[in-house]
Amino acid sequence: MKKTLLSLLALMATATTQAQDMKIFKAESLMEEKNYNEAVAVIKECISNPKTKKLALAYHLLGEINSRILNDEISNLQSGKCDTTRYINALEEAIEAFTKSNEIDQAPNDKGKVKVRYLNAFENSSLVKYSGNKKRIKGMLDYYGYAANFENQRKNQEGALKFFIKDMELPKNPVFTQEETAEIYKKRQSYYNKIGYYTAMLSYAKKDYNQVLKYVPYAIADSSSLRDGYLMKMDAHLALKDTAAWVQTVKEAIQAMPNNVANCQNLLKYYDDHKMNNEAKEMAEELVQKSPNNKISWYTKGCVYMNTLKQYNVARESFQKALNIDKDFVYAQFNMGCTFVNELMSIKDQLVTDRTKVDQYNKDMAKAREYYRKALPYFENALILAPSKAALWGYNLQTVYYNLQDGAQKELMQKKEADMKKVMEGQLSSEEFIAKYNIAQTSPSL
Repeated sequence: MKKTLLSLLALMATATTQAQDMKIFKAESLMEEKNYNEAVAVIKECISNPKTKKLALAYHLLGEINSRILNDEISNLQSGKCDTTRYINALEEAIEAFTKSNEIDQAPNDKGKVKVRYLNAFENSSLVKYSGNKKRIKGMLDYYGYAANFENQRKNQEGALKFFIKDMELPKNPVFTQEETAEIYKKRQSYYNKIGYYTAMLSYAKKDYNQVLKYVPYAIADSSSLRDGYLMKMDAHLALKDTAAWVQTVKEAIQAMPNNVANCQNLLKYYDDHKMNNEAKEMAEELVQKSPNNKISWYTKGCVYMNTLKQYNVARESFQKALNIDKDFVYAQFNMGCTFVNELMSIKDQLVTDRTKVDQYNKDMAKAREYYRKALPYFENALILAPSKAALWGYNLQTVYYNLQDGAQKELMQKKEADMKKVMEGQLSSEEFIAKYNIAQTSPSL
């Protein structure tokens, strides 16, 4: 009797298994007939049944059905008839199903052994030859990016951010080994740099600064988004009150963007506001040591030695090295002129201004005018290089022209001063001023 009962139980178990196999076969048939909704319903019923043995296969089939729905909607994109909601739902379900299939497939059996069946291509029936979980997910690496774009078109920034993040993280899906994940990011670096930029931007808009810092390295790695990437990174560190990381990021930005003066100015202002003279000097020396061919590095050093340390000869040497790299670097030209004016201001209390002391007064005024003469060509170079930036060079040129009204040049300097005033007041264009006095860019020697 006992033997008969066991045989009956075994027979029932076999019948149950066969019934579940028939449901899988039925779902496959419906899928091949493109009756996707019914196919999904059948396979989900199979998955929800605790007696289903081929659960990894059932999940893979669920993923396969949804991937075919996806392919239909992708085909509709060109005609403008794509059902984006259907696309997104199918994508979410397909990735989830393939991932779950892989999880079950990789789990050890009752004997503690792992028998992977569905990771790569396999045949299950006469109807379908399956690609395997890995290949299917790998074929969908761009699909979350489309989903993000659909949500963005709907003005749903939260949805767009959600799918950009999923797009960035998909290469880390468990179907891939660590080596395969690294290879995906490497081979598709340009794509992930772009998606990482979008992810960082939307995170920045939400003020999710930790998430900004996670994805902003991708933006920084792409030259087209480098500037925005560093701005977001710097702002994120400031928002998180991590000034040390902010300083380090500004240093990196200076080295990475050799034409961006703003980074240098921000860092110098920080050191100046906090009276950090030694730190400013160390920073300047570090920059030129690490990036000796970067004009901004030498420009930064020049600014530190001119404004903070008041060592004007070193400042001029630094600005000259910046100009050796780029003779048209307008801010280096302008600040080179400033070194002479600033040095004069630093010794003005030593100069005699009492006109009754004729000899010493004349000697000291000649000394002062020499500083202005040396500054003049650099300010005029700035005028030529940036004629629209009157706020940069205008007042300085007017001051120089005023202070050089002596000797044979007196009448010329008076006219230049009067006309520069007109430029500052908008009565004369800088181009007209340049043409009237035939001003040309020069390369003065120190």
